[in-house]
Amino acid sequence: MDAKSFLSNKSICALPWTGFELEPSGHVKNCVISKQTMGHINQTPIKDILHGEFNVRLKDKMLADQSPANCEGCYLQEKNRKDLNSISSRLYYLKEIGAKTNLELYDNKKNFSLKHVDLRWTNACNQACVYCSPELSSKWAKELGVDVRSDKQARQEVKDYVFENIENLQNVYLAGGEPMLMKENFEFLKLLKSKNPDCSIRVNTNLSTTETGIFELLCSFKNVHWTVSVETIEQEYEYVRHHGSWNDFCQNLDVIRKLDHKISFNMLHFILNYDSIHSCIDFFKAKGFNDNSFIIGPLYQPAHFNTLNLPNSIVHQVVSKLKNKLSANPQGYLKNSYENLVAYYTQTPWSKNIKSFIYNMHVMDKRRKLDSRKIFIKLYEELDAYTLE
Repeated sequence: MDAKSFLSNKSICALPWTGFELEPSGHVKNCVISKQTMGHINQTPIKDILHGEFNVRLKDKMLADQSPANCEGCYLQEKNRKDLNSISSRLYYLKEIGAKTNLELYDNKKNFSLKHVDLRWTNACNQACVYCSPELSSKWAKELGVDVRSDKQARQEVKDYVFENIENLQNVYLAGGEPMLMKENFEFLKLLKSKNPDCSIRVNTNLSTTETGIFELLCSFKNVHWTVSVETIEQEYEYVRHHGSWNDFCQNLDVIRKLDHKISFNMLHFILNYDSIHSCIDFFKAKGFNDNSFIIGPLYQPAHFNTLNLPNSIVHQVVSKLKNKLSANPQGYLKNSYENLVAYYTQTPWSKNIKSFIYNMHVMDKRRKLDSRKIFIKLYEELDAYTLE
C-alpha cells in the first residue's frame, strides 16, 4: 500500500494492525472507544486475540474501504468535525503510528506488529468519582462489595507479551483506574526506560499523588503528555471525586508544571457541573493554561447524570452560556469543545428522567454519609422549582 492510498482511505485505522487496549476487567478492544471487544484474556491468550477472527474481519472491511460498525465513534466524529482541532482517535493514530510504520504491514489483513498499547492493568484507584463504576475504580468496588479484577495469570501473559515487544513500541497510553497506583506500570516503565526511552507516553491521571516510583519514572522520560481528569473545583471537586483532596490536586499540578511535559485537562460535562465547569476552566486559565489545554465532552453514562435530563429551561441556559463563550472567540480544542457541546445539547433526542438523578443522588449521599444539597445549592434550587411546577 502506498502512502497516498493509505492516508486517503477514509476507513482504515492503524490500530487493528498495531495495537490494543486492555481493560481492567480483562476485555481487549482495538481502542477505548470501540463498540465491541475482541476477546477476554481470562479465556483467550492475548496473541490469539490480536490475530483472531474478529480483528481479521475488521481489517478486511477497512481494506475494502468500508466502515466497520465497531469504529463508528471515529467516523461520526470526523463527519461532524468543524475544524482540524477535532481529531479522532483514527486520525491521531494514523499520524502517530501509521505514517511511521512500513506501509506494507497494512497490505494483509493477517499482519500484526505491536506499536501501541493502551494499558489499564487493574481498577486500582484511590477515588470513587460519582459517575464511575467498580470496573474502573477499586474504591467503588470496595464501597459496593464487588470484585471485578481479571485473572492474575492472564494479566501476566499480557505483560510478558508487551515486554517482549517493548523495543518496537512507538506510543503508550496509561490509564486505569489510577495508573500511578499500579505496580505493573512501575515494572513496565522501568523496562521501557532502559529499552525504548524515546517512546511517546500519554498518562491519564487524577493527579492525586506524585509520591510513587511510577511518577519518578515518568519524570525521567522526555515525551510525556499528562492528560489530567478534572471537572470541578474546591468542595464540588471533593464531592465528585470522592476521597479526593482539592489541595493535594493543586499541589501535584504545580509539581508536574515544572517538568518539560505537555499537560491537558480532560473534562466531562454533566448535571453536577452544568454551570460550574466554566469556573473550573477559568481557574486553570488563571494559572497560565491556554485554550488548547481543555478537551470537554458530554457525559453519556450513567444516563441519570446526563445534562439533557435537566428541565428544558436549564438546558437552554446551558446552551446560551456556551454560545456566549463562543462569542468571545476561544481557540483550538476549547472552541471545538464548546461547538460540539452546543451541537449535542441542541440535536440529541433525550427522554428526561430527572427523578432518576434525584433518586441516585439520594442513595449515594446516604451510602457515603454526604449531603449534595449543601454543595450543589444552585442546581437543587432549580430542580425544586421545576418539580413544584
